[in-house]
Amino acid sequence: MKILHDPNSNLHLTKYGIQVPLADDRDFKVYDFLNNKGIPVTMNFTQNVSLTKEDIARVHNEEFMSKLYGTKEELRHEIIKCYELINENGEYNRYDPNAAKAPLEELFDSVLLKTKGTMFAVQEALKTGACFFLGGGFHHAMSFGGRGFCLINDVVIASRWAQKNLGVKTVWVIDVDAHKGDGTAELTQHDPSIKTLSIHMADSWPLDNGSPDSPWFIPSDVEIGIKANQESTYLPRLEEGLKTLEAMGKPDLAIVVQGSDPYEKDRLPSASFLKLTKEQMLERDLLVYYFLKDRGIPQAYVMAGGYGEHVYEIYCQFLEAISSK
Repeated sequence: MKILHDPNSNLHLTKYGIQVPLADDRDFKVYDFLNNKGIPVTMNFTQNVSLTKEDIARVHNEEFMSKLYGTKEELRHEIIKCYELINENGEYNRYDPNAAKAPLEELFDSVLLKTKGTMFAVQEALKTGACFFLGGGFHHAMSFGGRGFCLINDVVIASRWAQKNLGVKTVWVIDVDAHKGDGTAELTQHDPSIKTLSIHMADSWPLDNGSPDSPWFIPSDVEIGIKANQESTYLPRLEEGLKTLEAMGKPDLAIVVQGSDPYEKDRLPSASFLKLTKEQMLERDLLVYYFLKDRGIPQAYVMAGGYGEHVYEIYCQFLEAISSK
């Protein structure tokens, strides 16, 4: 598997005064681990990908695009909403602008670089069979705006970019993040060329917010909700879900949203309803990898969610395991 790392694309949230407990250095930790193991990593590749406003506009609506590319104030407002930096009382939430070393709106540039990374991973997966990008996975962003720390949806942007430029007709998105891939489901609900599987916590964010007709309740093509204390059912239900997806037709490409937040040592409170062991996490990842490999389906990976000092270990064990085969 080709592995990609671009240190220039790191979000560096603390630089902007954002105090979300995202493990901001997990891509660097994974890179260091792989480097020490002698596992090759391709560096600084995003300059080889052209991401245009048209690519983003295939996914996000005109009103949202006008804000992303409008005034600094408009962009700043969208980032504040996306990262939930102001609470319902109008107070700063996990955000200290006085600690910022750079304007908040500059975060968009890093998000664009991350999206380029996902696009390049897709391109390389089609060439080599499998590619892992140490970044990306903004699966909560919807047609009308960002949410859940995801400003734009790189997964769907890369999918439609591949369809337009790389001869891809059909895509699977396999989302194993702890949180439902609600943005991806909303964006692809009327697009039969992109099939989605999401296995996630049944009773935590985003499914515990809003009314039943809200966009984040739109089901994925294969929807697997895991309730608290049902960890023992996770792997068999994932395998069953993959077989259900397979019955819908073999795709030209699969994108795996490989969140590490189902791990029992993840620190984000909203991910605490799903606690898989390190061993279960490896079984999860190898199940998906070999399911796709055995069927000759090119697979591109993005990191998605993962919070705290231990989550990088999940990517390390997976990449080491498949590199040793």
